[in-house]
Order: sequence, then C-alpha cells, then structure tokens
Amino acid sequence: MKRKILVGAVIAAFLVAFAPFGKAVADGGASTRNILLGIGAAAGTLLIINHNKQVHEKYAQDAATQAALASQRDNAEAAYKAEVKAYNNQVAVTDNLKKEVALKDQMIADQSAIIKQQKTQLAQMGLSAQPVAVAPVRAPASNAAPSTTAMAHGPTSEMISYGWGTL
Repeated sequence: MKRKILVGAVIAAFLVAFAPFGKAVADGGASTRNILLGIGAAAGTLLIINHNKQVHEKYAQDAATQAALASQRDNAEAAYKAEVKAYNNQVAVTDNLKKEVALKDQMIADQSAIIKQQKTQLAQMGLSAQPVAVAPVRAPASNAAPSTTAMAHGPTSEMISYGWGTL
C-alpha cells in the first residue's frame, strides 16, 4: 500500500514538473520555479530509490538470518539423530558382549563341573589327580654349526627358540 502511494506521488511530481505552464515572464520567476521543482522531483526520486534499496537489503538480511537459523536447526537435528544411532549401536555392542561373557562364564562353570566329576571318579577308583609340570620343549638345532665357545659354555640364546624364530 505504501509503495502504491509513493509511486503515485512520484508520478504526480513528474506530471506537475512537465505540465505546461503559462508563458514565462521576463523576470525569471517561472524559470527558477521550474528548476526548483525539477530538483525537488530528482531529490524525491533519489530518496525513494535509497529507501527501497535499504528495505530490500533488510529483507535480504532477514532471509539470510532465517536460512542460517534453519541450517543450524537442521544440523542440530542431524547431530541428534547421529548421536541416537551411535548410542543404539553401542547398546547393541554392549548386549552382545554381555551375552558373550555369560556364555564364557557358563562354559567355565561346565568345565569346572566336568573336572570335579572326573576327580570324583578318579577318587572312587582309588587314583588321585596330580598336577603335572610341563617341561619346556626345545626347538631343533639350526642347520648352522654353533661356535666352539657356545659349545664350551652350554646353550646360548642363539640355539634356543620359543616359537618366534631365533633370537
């Protein structure tokens, strides 16, 4: 509505500025009046243009602010959804680990029961289960001939292997 009024005022100013007037008198009053009306019309036009420019800049700034807020909101929603998904995945992993621990505990209990049962059977037969110490197993000698000093002082680390190759 304001825009229509401003456009109407500008058109009226142009009509007044370019409307035919009576003959100019030699004193220059009409000429001065026409110049002043022209300057006023030009100034009014510039004021309206600048005002419209400021209004459009404000609209653009408001639109950019709203877009930034919407983007932040969308990012927050996406981050929330990602956190919920990560949490649910972690809950699933934890549940699987709990099941695995429960199965291992059950296996250990079963093995303990079997060992106890076997010890009982051995005791009933008059035998006892004695723990046996396991002697370390030596690796076969390497193809290279050991040095004479190594033979004189016994085995060295070069001749012993623990499954990781020769040290």
